[in-house]
Amino acid sequence: MTKKQILILENNQKNFETLDAIFAKEDFDCSVALDKETLDGLNIEDFDLVLVNSHVQYIDVVALTTLVHADFAIKVPILYLDNAKEHNKKHLQECFDNGACEYFKKPFDKLEILSRVLYHFHQFQKMKECKLRVDKLAHLATMDQLSKSSSKMHMNAILKHEINNYKRYKVDTSIIYMSLVNVDKIVGVFGFEKGEKLIAMFAKELKKTLRESDTLARWVGSEFIILLTNTDAKISRTITQKINENLSKIEVMRGTKPIMAFGITQLTEEDNVEELINRAKYALKEAKKQTYGRIEVA
Repeated sequence: MTKKQILILENNQKNFETLDAIFAKEDFDCSVALDKETLDGLNIEDFDLVLVNSHVQYIDVVALTTLVHADFAIKVPILYLDNAKEHNKKHLQECFDNGACEYFKKPFDKLEILSRVLYHFHQFQKMKECKLRVDKLAHLATMDQLSKSSSKMHMNAILKHEINNYKRYKVDTSIIYMSLVNVDKIVGVFGFEKGEKLIAMFAKELKKTLRESDTLARWVGSEFIILLTNTDAKISRTITQKINENLSKIEVMRGTKPIMAFGITQLTEEDNVEELINRAKYALKEAKKQTYGRIEVA
């Protein structure tokens, strides 16, 4: 079982040893920084909680809260220890205003400080678990699980951004709307599961042919959209010809090679996502009528 990690910022070793003995009972692993050099060598993100003597001299404890909370998606709890003889309400208020979540005045009750530290530790764990779930849901929303490419929803957002970017900077940008023409026939003969495997395999091979700057999304069924930034329609046609040439050689099934059709269009100032996609769809429809090549620019 992984130990709970606490970073303690203290003035002297004896104070640290006192705290370490208290927290050891609850399986906490305590690290100490007695000077700035030691603190600079530590990564606060590695800890579950930071306990600070509010009168350490080697760091501005108010600035510490700003540092921690600015860099991380969730806030590492910061708890302060204050000496009754040096108590400064204004200083303490600054700490709370900048994100401190707890305060203890010496001499403190050992059971109380342990209980409060455990409370903040468990709250922090709950926040981390919640963030993991949110990140997983976000990943599911942006990734098409069959093709392991961008989802339709995610590509919609990307296209909106690229259209706005084009209207502002006039950087040539194109999309390729492509279809696996013979998938429906394969599904009719071999079933839906075989068709899904074909799409997944095809997407894997397709990614290998694209540039790092290109974005691939599965739009619907066996249709894909490729976003080509810094690329006009003429260059997009050349790229499409290479994609067609390379992928038409692979066998997606024994004795079966992919038959593809491509609709290409370039962004214009008047575009929104719907108009852009409809123009590319029209080009794809015209490409499917062709016997050879199956590439059309709109």
